[in-house]
Amino acid sequence: MLSTKYSFKNYHSRRFKIAQYCLVLALILLFLTPSLGSEEGRDTGWDQVPISTDNDFNDVLALNSTSAFVIGENGKIYYTIDSGGNWSEQDSGVILDLNAIEFNNQAIAVGDSGTVLVNDGDSWFDNSIEGAGNLYDLSIPYFDTLENSVIFVSGTGGEIWKWSDNSWEDLSNLTGTTNDIYAIDFVNENEGFAVGADGLIIGTIDGGESWETRESPEGFDEFSFYDVIIFGYQGNPVSALIVGENGTIIQSSGTGPTAIGFIWKVPSEESHPTNTTSTIKSISGSSRFKFWVVGDDNFVALTEDGGNSFYNQSQLQNTGSDFTAVSFWDGYSGFAVGEEGTVMYTDREGQDPRVLDTAISYDTFWKYAKYAFPFLKEGMYNTLKIIVLAIFMGFTIGVTLAVFKTSQMNIRIPRSLPNEDGVWKYFNFNPLKFFATIYTDIFRNTPLLVQFFFIYFGLVEIGIDLTFESILGPERALERAYGSAVVALGLNSGAYQTEIIRSGIQAIPSGQMEAGRSIGLTYLQTMRYVVLPQAIRIVIPPLGNETVNLVLNSALASAIGFGEITRKGRLLISLTFETFWTWTLVLMFYFVITYTLANILKYVEKRLKIPGLGLGGND
Repeated sequence: MLSTKYSFKNYHSRRFKIAQYCLVLALILLFLTPSLGSEEGRDTGWDQVPISTDNDFNDVLALNSTSAFVIGENGKIYYTIDSGGNWSEQDSGVILDLNAIEFNNQAIAVGDSGTVLVNDGDSWFDNSIEGAGNLYDLSIPYFDTLENSVIFVSGTGGEIWKWSDNSWEDLSNLTGTTNDIYAIDFVNENEGFAVGADGLIIGTIDGGESWETRESPEGFDEFSFYDVIIFGYQGNPVSALIVGENGTIIQSSGTGPTAIGFIWKVPSEESHPTNTTSTIKSISGSSRFKFWVVGDDNFVALTEDGGNSFYNQSQLQNTGSDFTAVSFWDGYSGFAVGEEGTVMYTDREGQDPRVLDTAISYDTFWKYAKYAFPFLKEGMYNTLKIIVLAIFMGFTIGVTLAVFKTSQMNIRIPRSLPNEDGVWKYFNFNPLKFFATIYTDIFRNTPLLVQFFFIYFGLVEIGIDLTFESILGPERALERAYGSAVVALGLNSGAYQTEIIRSGIQAIPSGQMEAGRSIGLTYLQTMRYVVLPQAIRIVIPPLGNETVNLVLNSALASAIGFGEITRKGRLLISLTFETFWTWTLVLMFYFVITYTLANILKYVEKRLKIPGLGLGGND
């Protein structure tokens, strides 16, 4: 017997040493293998489309995935229906510069010296404002016919004009400023913002009858703001973004209509999440989380997480021009315009790839690992942040619902009318067990990725904001992707931990519950002091497996833009095109976390197991 046990241990010891040698050999080969990257140019996600003019363009309006207007110097208006393959010039009737164009049932453009043009099919007619200065932007919150519409325009010297009741009304004396107002946007007929020179932000909630100055974040009040966009749901504002000088992008969000715009902050911890000091001129998006910004020095960037991180698309075509405007029809198709007749088009988000048009080359895996380590270390830190909270949340849910599932709190409900003898028939209904069963069935029988999307994209649409700003305050509010990842992982893990802990409770002899009740303890007291401590010790092995599984599932947080290990790996690939080495490093980071965690849990299991009882009791 001793000889057999000794041989068995030696056999496994040899296998372990062989595995170690293989791992070391694999790492050496990776270190010595030439780089798999390339310095060859890559295809870009944007295409420059030809147009027969060298006039500067000031704005673009995407009408659908292939049709758009572009406007600019000297009253130029061009129209395409084939993604920029062919352009037709339309007669504007003016030679003044046109600065902005919007669409709501009809396209309307504004320009210098109070110019307002309204599109009527193939032609434009004049609806200019007499006595107005240069107009820089407009917003159309409501349009039925021109006579029955609401339009706001902004311009020089604090000018804001409102079109309603078939006439223009000057609101300039109500704005409280003489700064140039470069952009204006309304989410409905009453609520809107206007931004401009020297950090100007003003807001209204009564259709422009009164305006309030809103404070810019500290350090941003000296910059001019050139565009503002409000994202709304069912006519109410949900969040707003402003872009401007020095790569500025600031954000405001809240839970109520009037809360938006009172507190502005940068979307991430960095002062300039766009990583540029160029002036940003325009913003356009398909949602409050996915949008593009463009500006001077050939700058174009995409964010998919509300502005916390950007994919720089600046080297996508090397035009060398300043971009002035961008407009996307959906999350994939859009146009960007700029100086000297520059027009770009994409139907693939501006990606292929998203960051550079040339790859960074590394001679050895070791050199690449040194470059990549800071990125992945940050990702590992972010992964640990969400799994620690998710484990705690899941365990709390698991213990609670496991007690629910094993509770004896039955309610007698009549199932039929009394018989001839007056006897009622009943069935027992346990509401706690019913609730716990519904919860576990939902989260164990739906894909975790779909749960991530539902929590991240869906809940905000019904007013549930997982930044927890109302609880923590605006300064300590969580990144929404962070809060959503914790909640999604915690809720999902809680369903599995419920079943694990329930099995542990049921593994405890029923006599212990009876003994606890016999000495005067309540059901909950017996469960807390007698049953649960033993049950938790029994189920440590499956709880450990669930914890490791939770770590692996955390990679799905990359799908909602949270910067954990997998997302950092995707960022590295977009920077370097080192696909093989990057994913090798990502695998190694996950292995370090899970292997360390598994061994800690193995030690805890060994120390706490109950000999002869349950899952952990077999020696």
